Amino acid sequence: MQPSADVVIIGAGVIGASTAYHLAQQGVTDVVIVEMGQPGSGSTSKSASMLSLQFSADELGARLAQLAYARYMQFEQEIGVPIDFHRTGWLSVATAEAAPAVLAGSAMLRSLGIPSEVLDMAEIAYRYPLLHTDDLAVGVFGPDDGPFDPHMILWGYLRQAKELGARLLTRVRAIGLAMQAGRVTGVHTGQGFIAADVVINAAGPWAAEVAGWAGIDLPLRNRARTILVTGPLPAVPRDHPFVEDVATEWYFRPEGNGVLMGMGQEPAGSLEHPATDPALVDAMIDVAVQRVPALASASILTTWTGVRPLTPDGRPILGAAPGVDGLLLNCGWGGVEIILAPVAGQLLAEVVSQGRASTFDIAPFSIERFTP
Repeated sequence: MQPSADVVIIGAGVIGASTAYHLAQQGVTDVVIVEMGQPGSGSTSKSASMLSLQFSADELGARLAQLAYARYMQFEQEIGVPIDFHRTGWLSVATAEAAPAVLAGSAMLRSLGIPSEVLDMAEIAYRYPLLHTDDLAVGVFGPDDGPFDPHMILWGYLRQAKELGARLLTRVRAIGLAMQAGRVTGVHTGQGFIAADVVINAAGPWAAEVAGWAGIDLPLRNRARTILVTGPLPAVPRDHPFVEDVATEWYFRPEGNGVLMGMGQEPAGSLEHPATDPALVDAMIDVAVQRVPALASASILTTWTGVRPLTPDGRPILGAAPGVDGLLLNCGWGGVEIILAPVAGQLLAEVVSQGRASTFDIAPFSIERFTP
């Protein structure tokens, strides 16, 4: 094992991979990424695989999404691999109770120049006859969203980072941080020690554990979300938009010859091997059949459960760790790590190479917003 590096990144998910690439692109090439399993084996591999401008909780998130979306439109030219993006759109449907928040979100997106069309029930029933709409009050449609391939994104970033000089160590588990006089000096791993002046915590669901080694309390809540993929279902057009049922937090979209659907936000149990709760699968099917009656004839092809590390305000934690020089945080991205990966990596690479993020003000994402 290489005994030292300028920067060690803990975690080779899409956030860690993007950070490594952007560091190398900005001239910081002596980078080691340590990954306890295989790259992307955590949250990255278990997502709904959607590129979205609509899935933005607030204006800050929407502005980040605009930056990331623009980068993804140039991804193949920049990185050299396609992302298999298909612009099918994102439809959010809401009951009367949920309608005000959905309408406010749509207005916010339009104020930033992001297309977001408000639809009444008659228009939804006409455009999307598969949906049961009797209990709905409003819908919002964004035309520019669609599925893409997170695996190609991950491996594209890793390949470019390695070509520029970064090193990837798989099946090497970080087990502690070394610190001296208030600053980090390296990372202890199961295969030995790696000295480094800068350590980046991009450990996804394990980020709180890593921060705890430095005495830092990350306010992350790991939440499990289950995804189900059906067998062939010709009734659902392949160009049907992603549909989000806001009230139930259920969604579905075409996947192969069937559909993919997801639901759930329960506290996660095992982080390495999250179990799928049969009761949640049953509840998901009940919601699915109520919202899209044609799904009643679908067979179950496969299910899996992923873990989303969420912060109390839904924003990521990005920047320096207080009281520990050289320790940087790039975590808490929740369900948007793939959507925002280009900008997440770029911003933290700017902090390392320039001393500050120049593309976007990251002060609102500092961990210090959670301290009294």
